[in-house]
Amino acid sequence: MRKIIFTTLLILLGLYTYSQCIEGRITSNTSDTIAYATIYAQGISKGTTSNIEGNYQLDLPNGNHIITIRYLGYKTQQINVNCSGSTQKLDIILEEQAYKIPEVRILASGEDPAYSIMRKAVAMSYYYLNQVEEYNCRIYLKGTGEAVEIPRLLQKTFKKEGIEEGKPMVTENITDLHFMLPDIVEETVISMRSSMKGNDVSTMGYITLSLYNDIDGVKSPLSKDAFTYYKFQLDASFYEQEYLVHKIKVIPRREGFDLYSGHIYIVEGFWHLHSAELQLKQKMFSIKINQVYNPVGNDVWMPVSHYFDIEAGMMGIEFTYKYVASVADYKVKLNTKLDHSVYRNLLADSKEYVNEVNNVIHEQQNEIQKLVQKDDLSKKESRKLKKLVKEDVEKTIPERNLEIKDNNHVEDSAELRSVAYWDSIRPVPLTFEELDSYKTKDSIQLRMEIDTTFRDSLERDDKKFKWGKLLTGGSYNYDGGHRFHYGGLIDLGYVNFNTVDGLKYGMEFNYTYSSDSTGKYFRIRQNADYAFARERMTSDFSLIYRYQGLKQGYVYLDGGRKTSDFDANTGITENLNLITTLVLKENHLKLYQKDYLSIGHRIDIAHGLDFLVNFEYAQRTELDNHSDFYFYDPFNNDFTSNTPSVLNNNNALTVDHDASIMELRVRYTPEYFYRINDGVKRYLYSNYPTFTLSYFKGIKEFLDSDVDFDRLEVSVGDSRSIRKIGNIYLELTAGSFLNTSRLYFADYKHFGTNSPFLIGSSEGSIFRLLDYYDYSSNNSYLEGHARLENDRILLKRLPVLNKTLMREAIYINYLSTTGNKPYYEIGYGLNQIFLMFSVEVFAGFKGSVHEYTGIKIGIPFVGGSGTEIRVGG
Repeated sequence: MRKIIFTTLLILLGLYTYSQCIEGRITSNTSDTIAYATIYAQGISKGTTSNIEGNYQLDLPNGNHIITIRYLGYKTQQINVNCSGSTQKLDIILEEQAYKIPEVRILASGEDPAYSIMRKAVAMSYYYLNQVEEYNCRIYLKGTGEAVEIPRLLQKTFKKEGIEEGKPMVTENITDLHFMLPDIVEETVISMRSSMKGNDVSTMGYITLSLYNDIDGVKSPLSKDAFTYYKFQLDASFYEQEYLVHKIKVIPRREGFDLYSGHIYIVEGFWHLHSAELQLKQKMFSIKINQVYNPVGNDVWMPVSHYFDIEAGMMGIEFTYKYVASVADYKVKLNTKLDHSVYRNLLADSKEYVNEVNNVIHEQQNEIQKLVQKDDLSKKESRKLKKLVKEDVEKTIPERNLEIKDNNHVEDSAELRSVAYWDSIRPVPLTFEELDSYKTKDSIQLRMEIDTTFRDSLERDDKKFKWGKLLTGGSYNYDGGHRFHYGGLIDLGYVNFNTVDGLKYGMEFNYTYSSDSTGKYFRIRQNADYAFARERMTSDFSLIYRYQGLKQGYVYLDGGRKTSDFDANTGITENLNLITTLVLKENHLKLYQKDYLSIGHRIDIAHGLDFLVNFEYAQRTELDNHSDFYFYDPFNNDFTSNTPSVLNNNNALTVDHDASIMELRVRYTPEYFYRINDGVKRYLYSNYPTFTLSYFKGIKEFLDSDVDFDRLEVSVGDSRSIRKIGNIYLELTAGSFLNTSRLYFADYKHFGTNSPFLIGSSEGSIFRLLDYYDYSSNNSYLEGHARLENDRILLKRLPVLNKTLMREAIYINYLSTTGNKPYYEIGYGLNQIFLMFSVEVFAGFKGSVHEYTGIKIGIPFVGGSGTEIRVGG
């Protein structure tokens, strides 16, 4: 009852404050419907958008208002309306825009005049990105889509999710947005509604994106590198009220999925965006973007209307989706640290601020004034202007806090809003088809509200035991953060094969508990395997408890019996060894049996500085091959011994022994940005490298331990994106054994290698051409890896490939160990072929002598950690 009273009061309050003043239809002077036109009352920063049928409605307080109606390609209209409580019918006819065809001006450089305009617009973009220190607004977002085509085999599956061919899907969202420099965005969802399952409508990313910046790798025509990627052409100019607006054609210099085409509109003198009509084509979708800007404050233009038209398709499935957003109720605070008078006077004919210009004494700002008011800005002058504006603006931007707060909030009542509430607050009318799409879900929601038995039956469904899960496994979620997972009697993820175990069949159980409020987490996992060739059951468990979420405080306990690779950290994955053993008759994986117990603790001792200590006691037992089964032997190979070939069948380093080993690790990353979710600090990224110091100690005679060694290792790793170059990944590791009194092969320092022509991932931290275990060291070593990734390095510049989603990479790997010649390799790779595969070519050198050349084919299901699935690079 309280919810009903609360909702009713909200509706009555809304009706008291705003009455539906005007409604009608917008058409052209040839009677064509104008969809998604902007209707805006500038005096109170409130507006709306016409729907696909051209219908609109606008709620305004009583009194006189000046309404502006805008649509690209048509003359802007201003209409005086008087709101007095009753709704007025106001149909609007827009006339086509009369463009002023630009005079042909051939500059000394032979450039189109658009370039001078765009140089100023690009230079000023940094100011407009930081012009506003803080603002609030309310956004109404509506998405309407439908499945155009669904393959017959998938129609039943999609129907269960409420998706059918030709059936509209509607989502609506009303959100209050708060922005603060440098990039803090707080979203409070007031209400959300969807005709599909669930009401999760979080598409504010569409609205908060700025065309003054690159967006997810897509180059903006207003970014600082715009002239590298685009050509510009002045198509026309026109006057809108007192503003002269230039229509600039945006022409990509090359084909590719990272470039726009279309038009942007720039205001003369102020050099900011007036509106945009852009298209972006991707491999699986294309999108049309329309944005309309309007004055919302003192010389501040902000987007008040957005329209996105998306067409997507893959594997015979085709969808269309249209988003329309109306932004209103702007409350803007200018950047108080900037002298805005300098930028207000960029319009040479403006007389309103002449006195202010005369009072500008700052040399840097005077230089900005002179450059912007030049008719023809050269490339050199453009670079100087960009630098001056950036220097002037940059000092006003506050430093970023290391904590990136989760500022997305959903009000408790957001999903409880009634149909009457939506009808009272929705700024863009729904079409008949959109209203119809809500019927089924609204009827279910109504039944849940009045039929508790029906509601409880739906909520219990996820906790019910289902016989099918006995075979295939599944997860069960319970209240209070409890979750149980069972792998099933048929779990292909735990079926494997190697020459030691033969066919190995396993089954996993795990239970987890997590607390959203305290950050505590507990998990216990148990895995049992049966090795048919060895006729041996193995079983191991792991327990992890996070007792302190904000300091990432964990304790670990695991143990049992399992077969382990001598190179447990970087060796060949089980999935890749399965393929090479059965199809190529190459058994690269070398195993021993480990009966062990391990305990560890990890905690942050300061922000970005973590400490780990781990102790393991293990009884290691030598194993032999027990199976010679294979499917295919294309190269007439013989299976090799289970002793690594580098040991020349000398098993002195692999005999049975006991080992007590302690590991200490300190790792530090300066200025590590982080987010706190549910009481847990989660590190995100840093602009600095990560430094790691590790120490390994084999403890002699402790618990009858046979090992006695000391190893010290230091490493540094970094990754960063460099403009015009790409993403660079660097890793350097150096270490040495300080004591080798008693050392076995499992304790050697091993290096990641991948000798088969198949490879599991395109990471740069493995050597592509070395044989497994060849350079394993019990002395000093130095290892380095560098990888450069870019959308277009070599082959992607070819017309036939430049519109694919493939990425290119260049690799350099280096390894030096005591007693061996330095080894290095260089390579080139094409990743994400068909989104999954990769092809690489490498050359390897020992000293100055070329030793190897190899081609690697990456497949997605033999990833870097055995059962991990990796796609592309």
